[in-house]
Amino acid sequence: MPRPTSAELDAEIVETAARLFTERGYHGTSVQEIANRVGYSKTGLLHRFPSKEHLLLASLREPLAELAALRALWTGRPAGPRRAAQAAVDLVDLALRYRSRLSLLFDAGLPLLPDQLAALGIEGLGEHRDETLAALRHGRHGLESELRAQMAISGLMHTLAGRHRDTPADTLREPLLAAFMDVCRIDARYRQNDVRNGRRTENHNENQNAIHSVNHSENHSDIANDIEAGSRTS
Repeated sequence: MPRPTSAELDAEIVETAARLFTERGYHGTSVQEIANRVGYSKTGLLHRFPSKEHLLLASLREPLAELAALRALWTGRPAGPRRAAQAAVDLVDLALRYRSRLSLLFDAGLPLLPDQLAALGIEGLGEHRDETLAALRHGRHGLESELRAQMAISGLMHTLAGRHRDTPADTLREPLLAAFMDVCRIDARYRQNDVRNGRRTENHNENQNAIHSVNHSENHSDIANDIEAGSRTS
């Protein structure tokens, strides 16, 4: 079996660190535990990533950069259900790509690292969390809309970092999105008006039909329960 390249090894270390940070908490995870999980020496790991903080930054860099780009798109649209639907689609897709790494962004127990993130040209974690919640509230004010957005995000992260961590994205996406939008009370019809890069989303009619079908499916019920359970335990 060929040896992994340097880039592949770094990616494995970062993904392993993100999973352990999610499972045990950032402060409850040691560099030695990360090295053990990867099958690498602690000395060798620290040669590649000089500290646990560097591992956290490496875990956050890509999902943060993508979330920042999405936030710029959301803020360019008027507040309301269409923007909320677009934010829901974008956030679920982002979560499916990064799973444990994205869940770290919404972990209130993490160090916020404002100076380190600023050096990378990225806003702090607090701004990302607040703006994402605002986009999902679809222009509504009040405690209920805030709590629904918080519960949806917490449940999404809990689901993808836990029971469905290894479920294929193609299997999970539609029922997960339907459950997420249910919790936020975003009408799925507004997905018909999703626009990406100035173009109407392709196959939106097929996606719409899929959402209506999974709303009554066993998968939707299971994942909706996972999201609600995750929001209560997160």
